[in-house]
Order: sequence, then C-alpha cells, then structure tokens
Amino acid sequence: MRSSLFYMVLVFLTTTACRNNIPEITSENLAGVKITEITPGEVSIPIHSSGILASSEEMKLSFKTGGIVADIAVKEGDNVKKGEILAQLNLSEINAQVSLAGNAYEKALRDYNRAKNLYADTVATLEQLQDATTALNVAQSRLEIVRFNLTHSKIIAPSNGIVLKQLVKTNELVASGYPVFLFGTSGTNWKVRTGLSDRDIVKINPGDSAVIKVDAWPGVSFPALVSLVGGMANPMTGTCDVELIMDDRGYRLANGFVAAIDIFPSKKETLILVPVGSIVEADGETGYIFAVSDSTKVHKIKINIVTIIGSKAGIDEVPREVKIIVSEGAAYLRDGEPVKVVK
Repeated sequence: MRSSLFYMVLVFLTTTACRNNIPEITSENLAGVKITEITPGEVSIPIHSSGILASSEEMKLSFKTGGIVADIAVKEGDNVKKGEILAQLNLSEINAQVSLAGNAYEKALRDYNRAKNLYADTVATLEQLQDATTALNVAQSRLEIVRFNLTHSKIIAPSNGIVLKQLVKTNELVASGYPVFLFGTSGTNWKVRTGLSDRDIVKINPGDSAVIKVDAWPGVSFPALVSLVGGMANPMTGTCDVELIMDDRGYRLANGFVAAIDIFPSKKETLILVPVGSIVEADGETGYIFAVSDSTKVHKIKINIVTIIGSKAGIDEVPREVKIIVSEGAAYLRDGEPVKVVK
C-alpha cells in the first residue's frame, strides 16, 4: 500500500515538473516586427561609372606663323579674360615681311596708274593695262597675307577661361600651328568623360539625366545630362565613350577631378521595391526576405537584388502569394517563426 502511494506521488511530481518546463507561447514573448505591403513599380535602374572632369570646351592655341617665342604672359592654371594676350612671337622677321609687301604694293600701284594714263592716251596697249592691274591685285593680296600673319603672331584668349597646359617656353622656336597652350573655356558647365560596357551603353540615350559627385566636395551632387553616346567601342578597353554636361552649381572645380557618375536611363523597368532593412543575409546580388502569412508566421524567401535606390532595393520577382513582408526586425527571425505585428 505504501509502495503504491509512493509511486503515485512520484508520478504526480514528475508530471508537474514537466509541465512547468514547457514555456507557454503568448503575445508577450513573440518577436515584434513591422510589416509592409509590396507592389511592383516602374523604376529607372541607375548605371554607375566613374569619369574625368574637363572644361566644357577645350582648344589648342597656336601661332599662325612659325618663329621665336618672344614673350609668354601667363602660366598653367591662370584664369584669363577674353582678349587678353597670352603669348607673342619675335616680330623682327614678320615686320620686315610686312614692309617688303608694302613696298611691292606701292610700286604695283604706281605702275598701274602709269599704265592707266598711258592707255587713256592710246600709248599703252590694253594688254599692258591688264598686266598692271593683275600685278596690283597680287601685291595687294600679299600685303593682306603678311598683315594677317602679323595679327596672328600673338595668341589672344578667345574667351574667359583657364590655361590648362603650357607646351612652349620663351625663346623656343615653334613651327606654324604647333600648340602653345591647351585652353579651357570657363562657365557653369563642365564636361565629364567616361566609358561604359556594351550592356550599359544600349540602355542610355542623349538627354538622359545623371548625378555626379567629386571627392573635392563630399556630399554635394551635381546635376548632369548625357550629351554624347559613342557609336564605336574602344578597341583597347572594349568600352564606348560617353560624355555628360555637368552644372558646377557655383562650386570651384578643376580639370582632371575624378567623378563618380550615376546615369538614370529614360527607359524604365518593372521591379518590386522593398526596404533595404527587410533584406537579410545579403551577398552581392542575392538575399532573403521574410513573408508574413495569414497565421502571422514568417517564411524565408530567397530574392535576387537588381539595384539599390536610396533606402529601397529593387528585386526582380517573388512568389505570387507573397503580399506582405517584414520591413523591420527581420534580422532576428527564423523561418516558420510566429511573430507579433507592431504598428
């Protein structure tokens, strides 16, 4: 009798102890999460690249004629105004050519006047008058040529701008047309050059918007537009050249700055946008999200990440039955776990 009573008490205590070890699932100990509804949308997937900043217009300035450089009034990096003299040749030889052409013109003019008077008196023939007229025209043309060369024996700034590169020094002998300066016009617009792969080049067109950032001004975004899309790939790099026109917004910039470029093609694609914080175990182009079922249980789903736009991630597709996902608190969840929705 005592043995039976002992076993009954032992079984009762064991059962009670087991029941005390099983935690009761209540709303208080469920993981609290925030949810959001997902819908597809039309988005422009940005194309990321890097490029080099340059003046909106660059030109090589040179002398019309060859000669010895007598004076260079500027140096690299100088800002100059339109009409300012940048460099000048030694004019000794050119002035002598002007004087020689001037004397030849005066002689031809005298010969013409003499032939004209003699022809009027029927002393000279028509042929002699025509020859004198031709000689006068030739002498006048030669005089205009040397005067033109004299005018262009100095380099004048064609517009407001900056001397990007000085290629010649004083007392050097330069040939006609040899570049002396690399000159960049100044203004509110700058040009950015970059190269894009074949997969990206087919997505953009002239006029597409872009945003450019430079290390010199952290946190500043400069608006830009695609101005030129190359039609042939560079055989050395395999990329196609693209040029963008950028507004400096009043910030001081310099040629050669490295620029980070985000181009937004006008052609949009249909993607599903989800909060970046809803993605867990992201690894490059893949990750996971938690879908919320009607029973408030979460299910782990693998996704393909196409692009990141601000605080949103664009993914290509999810199962058709998935309508609601966890937007906050996904980092601490497990597949199949019941959750509590927090507003």
